[in-house]
Amino acid sequence: MRIGLTPSDQIALSLRCDEQETADRSWLEDQAEQGTAAASYLLARVLQSEIGEQRYPTWFELDPTPPRIFHHLEKATQADHSVAQFYLAGRYRNGLGVNQDRPKAVELYRELAERGIPPAQVVLGSCYESGEGVDQDFDAAIEWYTKATNQGSEDGRLHIVHLMAVCLVNGFGTTPDWEKAAGIFEQLANEGHSDSQLWIGDCYRCDKGVSMDEPKAFEWFSKSADQGNSYGQWMVGSCYLNEWGVIRDYSKAVEWNRKSAELGNRYAQGDLGYCYQYGRGVPQDIDSAVFWYRKSANQGFEYTIDKLKSLGGWP
Repeated sequence: MRIGLTPSDQIALSLRCDEQETADRSWLEDQAEQGTAAASYLLARVLQSEIGEQRYPTWFELDPTPPRIFHHLEKATQADHSVAQFYLAGRYRNGLGVNQDRPKAVELYRELAERGIPPAQVVLGSCYESGEGVDQDFDAAIEWYTKATNQGSEDGRLHIVHLMAVCLVNGFGTTPDWEKAAGIFEQLANEGHSDSQLWIGDCYRCDKGVSMDEPKAFEWFSKSADQGNSYGQWMVGSCYLNEWGVIRDYSKAVEWNRKSAELGNRYAQGDLGYCYQYGRGVPQDIDSAVFWYRKSANQGFEYTIDKLKSLGGWP
């Protein structure tokens, strides 16, 4: 199982693992409760592997597993386990097993980034780029991407070039040029950069810098979605919902919006709420609609705030 155990983790666990009953998890749980950071981290990852992609319970369900994952990651983080801290930050960022708290996620990523850990530097840069949990600051984003790139991070380099294209789109420090931006997005998309796959898909969908081609837009959105990009997943769901480049399929719209919504994407949460409210691809369920609208509204999405008001569920 590819879970990111470092050599020191493996040594720490091997010194505490009896040769008997190694298939029994109790020894691992005991070590975690005794404060062994590697055990807490491993236990969290084992629990995550058992449930696969995190799923939010509906309003009447109670699933204790996600909070347990959070608990073990937090214990490992408190014992200075950097990989556990990276995953813990991700759970704060996406609201998995804990109330979403993006400023807290930024704080955790920053601690790791300042210790010179490239993946954390890249994520911190992306937080600055999008204004997620921190004031939007492209200069700070480039600074952190550059720190990662200087340590050999290809992801850092791709983010820098991508941000240059975003600046071309918005005219930040330059004249807006959609055609040039689209060329950069497509080049990066072909290199596998999921955010660029999303952007070039939107260029093809909206006739920005390239000729409109909705089937091609759907193709790029799908490539982004297949890499776990929540916005790519949302756009695939939107394509199925609105018949953009693909035959309308409400069941698939629900499937992709749910994947994105469970990663904390407020737009997908809103669309999933809509599907539940009107019975598109799922049985009509106002309680589930309110559940997802509230998840989205708590992130400040005006559309879902209005939806909740109409249903009497806001504030």
